[in-house]
Amino acid sequence: MSSLRETTESERLCVVKWSKEGKSLREIASLIGLTHGCVQTILLKYKKIGSVANIPGRGRKEILSTTAKRKIIH
Repeated sequence: MSSLRETTESERLCVVKWSKEGKSLREIASLIGLTHGCVQTILLKYKKIGSVANIPGRGRKEILSTTAKRKIIH
C-alpha cells in the first residue's frame, strides 16, 4: 500500500519535461518512483490547466464563520 504523500512541484515538473522528451508513462513512473496512473493524472492536469502548481482553495472548508467561532469560545 502506498503512502498518501503529495508529489512535489519539482517532481511534477520532471514528469512534464520527460513527457515532452517523448518518454512513456511507465518509463517516467519508474524513473521518479510513482505509479503510471499518478504520472497520467499529473499530465492531464498540466494539459487542462497549463501549470503543475497546486490549485488554491483546495481542501476541507471551514463550516463556522469567525463570528460563530468567537461566540463558542466566549
